[in-house]
Amino acid sequence: MILNLLDIDATKHKELDGLVRSQSFFVLFNLGRSSENQMTHENGGNRHMKDRVSLTDFLMYHKETHPISFHMPGHKGRSTLYGIYGFGDFIKNVIGNDITEIPGADALQQPRERIKDMMEGYAGLYGAKHTELLVNGSSAGLTAAILGTVPRGGKLLMGRNSHRSVYGALRLGKISPVYIMPEIDDETGLQLGLDPDKIEEALVEDPEIKAVLVTSPNYYGVLSDVERIANIVHLHGRILIVDQAHGAHLKFFDYLRNEDGLPHRAAENCGADIVVDSTHKTLLSFTGSAILNICTERSDVSRISELLRMLQTTSPSYLLMGSLDINQQILRMDGYNLIKNWDADIKYFYQEAARIEGLGLIDRIDLDETKVSLTMTALGLSGPELAEELEKRNIWVELTHGSYVMLMTGIGNERGDYEDILTALRDLSEQYRGRLSEAEQSYLEAQNQTPETAAKKPAPIQAASDSALTERLEQRRIPDTYEEIPLYSAEGRVLYESLIPYPPGSPIACPGEVLSKEVILYIRDKLVAQHVVLGIDEEGRVKVEPDCVLFKEVSGDL
Repeated sequence: MILNLLDIDATKHKELDGLVRSQSFFVLFNLGRSSENQMTHENGGNRHMKDRVSLTDFLMYHKETHPISFHMPGHKGRSTLYGIYGFGDFIKNVIGNDITEIPGADALQQPRERIKDMMEGYAGLYGAKHTELLVNGSSAGLTAAILGTVPRGGKLLMGRNSHRSVYGALRLGKISPVYIMPEIDDETGLQLGLDPDKIEEALVEDPEIKAVLVTSPNYYGVLSDVERIANIVHLHGRILIVDQAHGAHLKFFDYLRNEDGLPHRAAENCGADIVVDSTHKTLLSFTGSAILNICTERSDVSRISELLRMLQTTSPSYLLMGSLDINQQILRMDGYNLIKNWDADIKYFYQEAARIEGLGLIDRIDLDETKVSLTMTALGLSGPELAEELEKRNIWVELTHGSYVMLMTGIGNERGDYEDILTALRDLSEQYRGRLSEAEQSYLEAQNQTPETAAKKPAPIQAASDSALTERLEQRRIPDTYEEIPLYSAEGRVLYESLIPYPPGSPIACPGEVLSKEVILYIRDKLVAQHVVLGIDEEGRVKVEPDCVLFKEVSGDL
């Protein structure tokens, strides 16, 4: 039992349980420990009580609660599939499998045997010319793809909502971004895919652009028209990089779509030159593992491989590579049936969820249906409140965005997971059906709606996000140096470092952009709601270009 492992009494167990269920992982808890858990310092013999829940404590306890996961990673913390397909021993013997480049194990930095075979196996699965294994996540792959495609000091056409790693690549290569702003859906508040027409306009206007980067699907599951974008990009003689971190499964769902006569969605099937896939997000490899697929002859394979040798660790995790191997083997053995079952479970969920009074679902033709966005605003439940209610029932969602929660399903989810969340949603529907305020009731009556009909067309995401995400900030040169100032006094200053709400990991303001009042207010709201915003320190300061006038005054140059 985990309680014996932790050696904590019932009161402290309740406290740890609260830590898990509230997701307040960074709150300090003073859990007095028994003598077995005391820390000994050899240099003086002082013994100190361990005064907080350790990471391993949390991991062990969380596992023992048997959580129902609708978040990353794709295996959902279960060993079921690994055991079914003969890889149970690998999972049980993690410590023994944590090795280095011993004879026979091959080497990621110079693959010649088993690792090379694995790379070729993935290339075959995805229909790629060449595949690189990533043990520093998709971030390393995106960085290598950009630096290996855009010459130093060149220009990259990219979505303004790209992942933070892309902005790191810009700084490393002194690359200038040319932004395409994502549209915002008025009904749901979702960021949409990039408009191919705007991409073509940008390529015509600026012949110095060397490559185009598109995120598809984005964090919310919305896909861009990659096939049309690829045709446009290639017509203009450029290279298309697709950040498909959230769509490693799309290649295999395309087999089902092909049977139904539906167009392909996977970037590998739609003409992209380079595609980066986070296999851990929805498939069966471990967190931090991914692949980079080079799909056409337009890309310099040797250059990208060389960059990955510089960007990735020289001590790659054999646990991650082993999980990548298992992932591709299982997909080869029974991928079709696994994906078919996953697809059937998703369809079943949508069918049953549509019958729940007060529950709204986002259903768009350009949406990856494996990412399920739910809202119960028609019953008076906000997005955070809905997430909290689900957590009370041991159901963990990937993301809260505005009035919605997002379920990230994966290959490891079972039919029972969908049954459990449907039961929870039915219970909440019953529980909160009478919660609407008189004002909300009056509003619905005036609109000739009931909570049930209102749920069919849920309210858009509330917050300053609409304007903040679509606002094209003034863009200047990315600063080489910085000073740190409070966020509230940073209006009109040029950013040195991105400001990135997590999740989703897409910047709200980028290096070289001038901070606006709207963006500052948006970030303030995020901080008040206790969201993580990268680029702001514990004292609420941001990095901006130094004030030259002030600097001259201080130095006496004026």
